[in-house]
Amino acid sequence: MENRQEICAAMRQRANLYRFLSRIYTMEADEKLLARMKQMTFPAEAADADLRDGYAKLAAYLAEINLSEKEIAESVTELEVEYARIFLAAGVAHGTAAFPYKSVYTSKRHLVNQEACDDLTALYAAKGLKPREDMYRIPDDHAGLEFEYMARLCEEAMRACESDDETALAEHLQEQKTFFENHLRRWIPLFGDDISKHAQTAFYDGIGRITRGFMQVETEFLRHFDTRPSYLY
Repeated sequence: MENRQEICAAMRQRANLYRFLSRIYTMEADEKLLARMKQMTFPAEAADADLRDGYAKLAAYLAEINLSEKEIAESVTELEVEYARIFLAAGVAHGTAAFPYKSVYTSKRHLVNQEACDDLTALYAAKGLKPREDMYRIPDDHAGLEFEYMARLCEEAMRACESDDETALAEHLQEQKTFFENHLRRWIPLFGDDISKHAQTAFYDGIGRITRGFMQVETEFLRHFDTRPSYLY
């Protein structure tokens, strides 16, 4: 990445994808989301194979849905059932779900627990994120919340980049790297893998692959930068 404009664009794109995934994991797909996704153009090429496959699966699924009220409603029902089965383990046996909580993947007993949330509460508050008010009272270590928090970090870096504030940009990138290493990188790739493994629709199979691929791309992206502001020029 050679110039400030490219860095600003990258921060914006990353924020958009983090926020998109946050919406996907926070609640079931609805008519509004599917209609909006029907208008989206997914990249045909991507450096990561999981991203390529994931985008292709999403595009194929959405291409088969007509914008008629009946077809949208049928697809929403299908995805609501899939969401409940994959993320809430509704009607499934043990080991056949992908629970969207860090503690399930990082605790010894693989259960949702408060310890994984303790440090997140303060981090969220510092960025004005109020999960109990804004995000449907889900635990703080939920994937949707962690992605929303990362989106806000990317937006802060984007604003610093646009204002040509090298020092602030370096600080915001360091925040991203620390959060990514301490939280997302520890469990989201496994979570994405489980989604694809248990998905029965191309929609959620694609989402799982995109999630896993995005984490790999993010690993390489964040390794590219150090904490010195000199990389801008």
